[in-house]
Amino acid sequence: KGTGVDELLEAILLQSEVLELSAVKDGMATGVVIESYLDKGRGPVATILVQSGTLRRGDIVLCGFEYGRVRAMRDENGKDISEAGPSIPVEVLGLSGVPSAGDEATVVRDEKKAREVALYRQGKFREVKLARQQKAKLENMFSNMAEGDVAELNVIVKADVQGSVEAIVQALQELSTPEVKVNVVGS
Repeated sequence: KGTGVDELLEAILLQSEVLELSAVKDGMATGVVIESYLDKGRGPVATILVQSGTLRRGDIVLCGFEYGRVRAMRDENGKDISEAGPSIPVEVLGLSGVPSAGDEATVVRDEKKAREVALYRQGKFREVKLARQQKAKLENMFSNMAEGDVAELNVIVKADVQGSVEAIVQALQELSTPEVKVNVVGS
């Protein structure tokens, strides 16, 4: 209903003044990605809320699996700015891809380190995701076989030439058993 919101905001402001709360403005910036999208003309755009330090044009930023040099920054009004301090949301251009909302944004010293960290994170994420998928599929298949259900294994075959595809499809169809039926759904 919105009752008491003004009083709450006033109380928060009063508390912050009394406690003399302030963020660290010096040093390399850290923040969080609020939202991001791919703009046709500008490329990947991330809205970052700076939490500490100062984000400047030209800084190298690492956001989750993505990294890049800040080519341009815009404030909430769309005006170009050269730096942003704590608690200021800015649109950042220059990243290698579109980061996920909630990713931590950190300024790093050199682009080589940022690239290495981003690639390492991508590899680890892929490994965990594949392991989770494989485990779920195998456990499901074994439980169905124990119950006497016929398990179906859907397969997409990719190969460099059509002859290889045909040979692999034929071999997979011969592997079908009463417990496990192999379906080639695409090639």
